[in-house]
Amino acid sequence: MIGRVLSNRYELLERVGGGGMAFVYRARDVRLNRIVAVKVLSPHFTSDEDFVRKFRREAQAAASLSSPSIVGVFDVGQDGDVHYIVMEFLHGKTLKQVINEKGHLAVPEVLQIGTQIAEALQVAHKHGVIHRDIKPHNIMLTTDGRVKVTDFGIARAVTGSTLTETGTMVGSVHYISPEQARGGIVGELSDIYSLGVVLYELLTGQVPFEGDSMFSIALKHLQEQPRPVRELNPSVPAAVERIVLKAMSKEQASRYQSAGEMAADLKRLLLANDQQVSLQGLVGELEPPTQEPAELEKTRVAPAPNGAEQEEPPPSKRGRRPWWHYLLLGGGLTLLATLVALFIMFRPGAVVEVPNVVGLSLSDAQRILADHKLGFMVGLELYSDEDPNVVLDQDLPEGRKVRAGRVITLTISKGPEYADVPDVVGKSLREARIELQNAGFEIAEPINRVYSDKPPETVVGQNPSGNTRLKRSSQIILTVSQGPEPQPFAMPNLQGLTAMAAQQRLSELQLTLGDISGPTDGVVISQSPAADTQVVPGQTVSLVLGPKQVSALVSYTVPEDSEDNNHRIEILREDLNGLVLLESLRLKRGETVQRNVSGVGFLRIIVKDEGVIVKEEVYP
Repeated sequence: MIGRVLSNRYELLERVGGGGMAFVYRARDVRLNRIVAVKVLSPHFTSDEDFVRKFRREAQAAASLSSPSIVGVFDVGQDGDVHYIVMEFLHGKTLKQVINEKGHLAVPEVLQIGTQIAEALQVAHKHGVIHRDIKPHNIMLTTDGRVKVTDFGIARAVTGSTLTETGTMVGSVHYISPEQARGGIVGELSDIYSLGVVLYELLTGQVPFEGDSMFSIALKHLQEQPRPVRELNPSVPAAVERIVLKAMSKEQASRYQSAGEMAADLKRLLLANDQQVSLQGLVGELEPPTQEPAELEKTRVAPAPNGAEQEEPPPSKRGRRPWWHYLLLGGGLTLLATLVALFIMFRPGAVVEVPNVVGLSLSDAQRILADHKLGFMVGLELYSDEDPNVVLDQDLPEGRKVRAGRVITLTISKGPEYADVPDVVGKSLREARIELQNAGFEIAEPINRVYSDKPPETVVGQNPSGNTRLKRSSQIILTVSQGPEPQPFAMPNLQGLTAMAAQQRLSELQLTLGDISGPTDGVVISQSPAADTQVVPGQTVSLVLGPKQVSALVSYTVPEDSEDNNHRIEILREDLNGLVLLESLRLKRGETVQRNVSGVGFLRIIVKDEGVIVKEEVYP
């Protein structure tokens, strides 16, 4: 790709970063002669038309965001099979690089960084754009001490298409919110949770949850509380810790309800700090300018664990045991007896083959697994188009040989996910798109367009109507206004005009130029619709071009001194159609004949008196 010029404008100079979804190049905008960053989508995603469509739409939405803390998006384009975003080129490091180099940061620095990120999210959320992948890898710290949040377009496009369907979790697993982990609806409060995780890491030098797999880390986001910030870094004030833990609340209702609210708290503590805060020193010396680290933490996808937050039981009191203690003891003995029976039934040593139970009901799957001396557990419950309690997946493939008694983990269907369709009648088409997409619905294409008294691009109808309960991902049919119906008028005569003049005339009348046939340097010799036909604005007009007409006035007077007083005069014309006799007449001495003669392409006029050529003119 190095040296390639995308869309005859962006010359790729060097690759400066890359991850699972895209590669970043330092490039030169040859039209404006400036250095830019060009993010090129990985071929893995360009083959997904739905992803590309949503990627372009969300990237264009991100381009509309204006904030000093959001990386500027200049252009979104396609060159052949290459899809790309053009952004401002940033000199600096990602927060992840800074953390790797310095460990945890000073509290004033964290407050400054957190304030700028929260303000950037406030702008994005106000415009209906949710990032969904806030992490240190997507936050740049420039050499002049500014914070820049990146990757709005890609993060949203991914969550809307290829990587996130209901019931899967997306994002860098260390930073995802509980609702992302369980595959629920992701909104503004999900970004706030992820920002809390970023601040936690900036203050402590480590992420709140670690594990052996993405699955185990995601479960911790759902079920466990992070270690207190001050336990890992005692220098952190309690007020700062409260902000971080509030943002990271498991329940959305307990978090900050807006990024602006969180930014206000961070700024309040920052102003209360007497130190002058500068972030320029955090970047330090740079190697050749980089937009992103070469190795990014990829935005990964895994099945979402379906678990509820659990609380540890309080420690039992010392002293005399209550009556229910013995009941539990009896239940424990019963459980032990059951386990012994299962051990005898599925005693180690026997080897069995795993059957295929995908597509079966849970009860049938349980019976078949028991017939094969295998146990089962439900790992995930996902929304899908299958009926509830149908097995969607199993963790071991059919035919795998395992010990009897092995527990097979099943993923089962919760059935389709339903939601209320937003009422978008009366809103602009752009607003309707954002609202319907955020609710999980698609807009049916093509969109119905009708004339109405409503402003153009206003939604005047939808099917199903608002507040209808409908399966997510269903298509909503919209009817959009084109404005008032245009009034008809008489089609003008375009004959004799050049193609350019005809096109200009059509544009003035709000008519569309359709097919053009004939020589490009000719003039209009035919049109459809014909002149004086009733037409309306927007109607298409086709033209036929032919050689241009040439006209001239020819005049001849019989000499007075002519001997004969009865002269036979002939007028001939030659043009692209050949030589023809136009007229033959008799004149007396001193009489004059005048004629307007026209020809196609060129014109040669010949006048004969008694068969003798007395005049010959050529035009032009």
